[in-house]
This record gives sequence, C-alpha cells and structure tokens, in this order.
Amino acid sequence: MTTTMNNIFSTASLFTFYASLTAILSLLQQFYTQFVPEKVRHYIASKIEQVFSNRYPKTSFTLIVNEGDHDYDMEKNLLYEACKAYLTTKLRSCATCLTGSITNLDEPISYGIAQGEEFVETLEKDGIKIVWKFVCRNAQGKEDYYGHNKSFELCFDLAYKTEVLDAHIPLVVVKYYEEMKKTKKKINLYSKESRGHCWNSVQFSHPFTFDALALDPTFKQCIIDDLDKFIERKEFYKKVGKAWKRGYLLYGPPGTGKSSLIAAMANYLKYDIYDIQLSRVDDDAMLRRLMLSTQNKSILVIEDIDCATGLSRDYSNDNASDFENDESDDEYDDYRGSRVTDKVTSNTESKVSLSGVLNFIDGLWSCCANERIIILTTNRKEKLDKALLRAGRMDVHIHMSYLSMNAFKILVNNYLGVTEEHFLFNEIEQLLETVNVTPAQVAEELIRSDDVDVALSNVVDMLKKRLNQLERSKKKGIDKSQKLLKGEELEKDGSV
Repeated sequence: MTTTMNNIFSTASLFTFYASLTAILSLLQQFYTQFVPEKVRHYIASKIEQVFSNRYPKTSFTLIVNEGDHDYDMEKNLLYEACKAYLTTKLRSCATCLTGSITNLDEPISYGIAQGEEFVETLEKDGIKIVWKFVCRNAQGKEDYYGHNKSFELCFDLAYKTEVLDAHIPLVVVKYYEEMKKTKKKINLYSKESRGHCWNSVQFSHPFTFDALALDPTFKQCIIDDLDKFIERKEFYKKVGKAWKRGYLLYGPPGTGKSSLIAAMANYLKYDIYDIQLSRVDDDAMLRRLMLSTQNKSILVIEDIDCATGLSRDYSNDNASDFENDESDDEYDDYRGSRVTDKVTSNTESKVSLSGVLNFIDGLWSCCANERIIILTTNRKEKLDKALLRAGRMDVHIHMSYLSMNAFKILVNNYLGVTEEHFLFNEIEQLLETVNVTPAQVAEELIRSDDVDVALSNVVDMLKKRLNQLERSKKKGIDKSQKLLKGEELEKDGSV
C-alpha cells in the first residue's frame, strides 16, 4: 500500500514539475520574442548554428541556380535556362506534376516543371546521386507556388563536388546549347511595365519576312548582307575593341514599312525584340537598368525617337525637308501629327536626357552584352541631334521611301499572286513616277478584292485621285503666292 501511494505521489510530482517547467519556458519564449530585438535573435541563432555545424560537419552540398538577380534585374541566367530545359526532358516520363501551356494552336504543347517537383538523377559514369528540386519563393524567401523568385536546387554528396560542378553542370549547358541550335527558336517581344524596370513578354508571331517586304530587291539584299556580315564578325569586333552591336536608323514618311522591316529582321536573325518607349522611362538610371536586363541576340527598338523630349531640335525655322518638297497636303498632315505628339510627350514625367540615350547606345554600359542590334525609327531625320546619327551609334541609315515599281510588284505578288506583267502595270508605273504613295496605302487597295483586274483598277483610281489632289494643291500654292505679292490677306483654308 505504501509503495503504491509513493508511486502515485511520484507521478503527481513529475506532472507538476513538467507543468511548471512548461510554464517557465513559455514565459521565457514570450520574453525572448517580445523584448529581444530581431537582429539580436538572428545573431544568437547563427552563432548556435555555427557551433553545431563545426562540431558536426555537413556531408552534402547544395547548388542553387536562380532565374536571375531579382534585386537588379540583370541578364537572364542562361544556366537556369539550361537546367530548365534539361530537367524538363528528364521529368516527362517520371514526374508526378507538370505545368502545360500553349500560345499558338499550330505549335505543340509546352510542358514545364511544377513548384516543389523533385527528381533524383544517378550519373551513369560515377554513380553519383543528384537530387534536383524546382522551387518558387516569395519576397520573404518562403516557398510559394505563386512566388516570383524561381530557382533550381541541386543537392548531392559533398565528396563529389568537383565532379558535379566541373563536369556534369557544363555538360548540361552544352546539351542545352546544341538543342537550341537544332530547334527553331521562338521569338519574344518585350515591353516595359507601366511601373518599375521589369519587362513583360509575349511570343512574337509576326509572320513578316524579307520576301514579303516591299523594298527594291537590290536594296533589300544589301540589308540582308549587312546583317549576315554582322553576326559572323564576333572575333573582328573583339580584335578591334568594339562592342558587338550595330545601330540602324530607319527614317521616312509614315506607312513606308519601318515596323515591317524590324519584324523581318527579327524573323531572319531569330532575335528577341525589346520595345523601349522612352515616355515610360523615368530617368537615365532606369534606362540603363533596362538595357542591362536585356539579353544577347536581341533587337532594341526605340520608335519615333524624334518625338522624345530633349532628343530633337526645333525645326520650325528650318528649311523644308526633303519629304515636304514633293508631298501632298494629306501626307503633310501625318507630319503635323508628329508635331502634336511632341507637345504631348513634353508633358510627361520622363527625364531621359540626350546624354542618357547616347550612353545607352554607345557608352560604357552598352558593352555589357553582345550581339545586339539597336534600331531607331523616325519620320523626320532632320529633327534628330547629330550626335545620335554619327557612325558607331547609328551605323546604317536606311531611307524608307515611297513606293517604287519594283516594290509594287512585290506587293502585287504578296496580295494577288501575280508574277507576270499585267496590262495596267505601265500606267501604274507612270503614275508612281509622279505621285508619292506609301506601301500601306497601296496595300489597302489591293486587299479589297481577290480579282486581279479589279484590285489593280482600284490602285489606278487611287493614284489618279491623288494626282488630281497634288495638282490642285500646287495650283492653290501658286494662287496664294500671287495674293501675297499683291499684299492681299490669305484666308485660312485647310481644304485640299
């Protein structure tokens, strides 16, 4: 009986002691959390971890391959892309979870790796086991399915660190590079988000090629030859100490195919396109960061550079441009539209300076990436500061002029499939020598009918109409000049 009572009291005492100890530890934890600063707690935890790690050394090694530097948005990590392609092919047969997407019904479904998916790889040669894991983390560093910080974590025995880092990982990169050369590269079109310095991208599916471009065939071949020469001269650029880049200035009236030429160049080179709108760039520092976040093998485009504040000069007192000498009033309205755009742009908050753009194109920061093409477009070349136009910045100046007969035949072949001479070609050629029209204006007439005779007749009618407008415009100009000589007051009349 006495022994039983002693056991009961001993058990009760044990529970009492446990309850008291738990309460004391809870109070200490609350005190530690509430009154000890967070930095101090982190310091204590790191010291404790360091003590135990020194006593019990790790036997495994982890390699973390991030998608990119999310603090600075520098170049995309190509090792990450290589690991992604390599692991996707491995997981197709054994993964328990994959992501699927498709952007074009004409293309196969693209499969990707799901958050948290693991794959154990055993190297055939050495029998080394590598545990691959795909992880998405949020801003706090915690695993999150919707996290933007993506990475691959490779865990393996520390004893095989040299074999994995110096042999297997470079092999993954080589396999990825060879696969990219074999397969047709998808082209992406990037644009800047309304806020910040990040890029949004969509797949660039513009079908335009050099074959469809309405330019004189000889002139078109010169552009192709220049591009070919550029991509083959990596060692030459290195030898002469120049950044491996090339600048193209596309200038001419609206509707002459400047954007179409950019699409043709991208499809020909298989380069991504970065559309840089200076009105969305806050200052020179952001412009520099945008440039640093672009990849190699890309085309950087700034359209309508003449409309950017601070990058163009006032031409209100300049002589008439080459374009104004032979254009009708409605074509001149396109240029007046450009002037209105200047006023709107000047009211934006963008503080990009001419110096910032020059450094973007040809400064020290422009050497931070290779094999890039920079394209500026403008409707008025004479508005641009001469510093933008010099060789080394804009190496090639391409005048996108009005439609010629050779270019017209390309349009007719594209829209109507006509490869032989047509009885209306002579009349159209005579009209094109007198009237200035853009490829876009003629294409609008050709697309209205599938009947060759009807479509070409529409083109003739349109050209004749514009010829009459031009003659009336010239006549009106003579009448106004005569009135000025007589000292008569001119009436404000915007009609043609």
